[in-house]
Amino acid sequence: FQLSEDVVNRMKESPQSKRPNQRSPRSSNGAAPSPPPAEGKPKSPTGTVSPSRKSSAAEQELYRRYEREHALVQEELLRLAKREREAASEALNTALQRERNNANEERQRAAQLVSYKK
Repeated sequence: FQLSEDVVNRMKESPQSKRPNQRSPRSSNGAAPSPPPAEGKPKSPTGTVSPSRKSSAAEQELYRRYEREHALVQEELLRLAKREREAASEALNTALQRERNNANEERQRAAQLVSYKK
């Protein structure tokens, strides 16, 4: 399971910094589209950001999607880490068993050499 670099970069961005038109795709006639409106939302006289129901709902949905994808990525990372630990443990057990076998063979050869000398 490998995410493309584009997906990883999008997931790293905070939901507040996401812009709907980050890429500037060209229109069908090959000309660049008009630039997006200035960043940020218009502020109300009190200094707070005036919420737009559509963009707020869209942002919330994007954030929920981000959280779901983030959770899936975290679960996959945990599964991979577990699999790697199991593989490392298995490799270690195999190496230890091989060493035990080698030590036993060496002891047997040493015992045979001692019995030949008698």
